[in-house]
Amino acid sequence: MSSDFETELGTEAEMDPSAFRDADDRISSLWLERLRAFLAAGRSEDVALVMEPLHTADVGDVLELLDHDERLALVRLLGDEFDYSALTEVDESIRLELMEALPNAEIARGVSGLDSDDAVAILEDLEEEDQNEILSALPTFERLSLKRSLDFPEDSAGRRMQTEFIAIPPFWTVGQMIDYLRAERDLPDEFFQLYVVDAGYKVLGTLPLDRVLRAQRATRIESIMNTNLVLVGADEDQEEAARAFERYDLVEVGVVDENGRLVGVLTIDDMVDVITEEADEDIKLLAGVGDEDVSDTTLDTVRSRAPGSPSISSPPFWFPSS
Repeated sequence: MSSDFETELGTEAEMDPSAFRDADDRISSLWLERLRAFLAAGRSEDVALVMEPLHTADVGDVLELLDHDERLALVRLLGDEFDYSALTEVDESIRLELMEALPNAEIARGVSGLDSDDAVAILEDLEEEDQNEILSALPTFERLSLKRSLDFPEDSAGRRMQTEFIAIPPFWTVGQMIDYLRAERDLPDEFFQLYVVDAGYKVLGTLPLDRVLRAQRATRIESIMNTNLVLVGADEDQEEAARAFERYDLVEVGVVDENGRLVGVLTIDDMVDVITEEADEDIKLLAGVGDEDVSDTTLDTVRSRAPGSPSISSPPFWFPSS
């Protein structure tokens, strides 16, 4: 490799992240060329440097533009720094292709610690034998949570939900709840509301964060919780759940099992994906097309076909009985 090429690569590794996309909001061909050069040269530090500023969705876009060997090199060179949630942003065929090329132990490491809905999206299309081997390598509670989600029907709310949520008792005060949130380390990375439940984990109400901020510390949770509940059944079709989000302008909704017990939550980002997927499928059906290659957009596909062309023993969060 020439010294000039080395110098050019070194300069490119420090490029402004804004150079990632061009004026047409497409991934810059120059940026992609340099990334490919880093991958071919096995320069893990430079790969990490140019990938680090990217949003998960952007990483997904990059993966879809690379070929199989380049994708595999990217994952391996990034190692622990590769965020496996990026695999939820790519076409199913690409995700499966990568999963088949990676050892199950590596996949287990990658999905461990992800939000449960992202982990399920990565695992759900694998063979049952591979799923079981990966799940067996995870901590007990995480394994049971993911297994339960995978046991729900493919297009159900239970399959889409994340099992990380915050549940509190109605007899707590706002002050107790705030102290709990500050002291508890194992909380969801992001949450929009808290769920008020009884000892059987039946939902009594919800508590939006804005209402918490306006309340005094001595205020009891049951006096300010929202009792006008919208809940989704775990077996309910994901498209029906998405309609509830549209109808009631929701950002998050609780998911309950057949006994009315809170088992997870659906968030708006997941429902936007569902709405997009369903709309894409409807357009393809109207045009008389089926599943197409990942490189084909819906518009390209339509144009080309046109004439002339289980239960969990303990919940994620609990509280003292008194």
